[in-house]
Amino acid sequence: MEAAIKYESHDEVVSFDQEGNVVVNKETQMSKKLMARRAIEAHLERKRLEKDLEDYYFD
Repeated sequence: MEAAIKYESHDEVVSFDQEGNVVVNKETQMSKKLMARRAIEAHLERKRLEKDLEDYYFD
């Protein structure tokens, strides 16, 4: 239960704007290398989800 509370209060590091661009919250206390990794992971996850959604609708 405690982990869930910490997760909810944790700021979002990576998000996407209205045009689909990756936006990184630079006010976090993470290293630049870790922020870059999170941005890459978010981008790849979004691409995978878009492909899965496209495959679902067009199959």
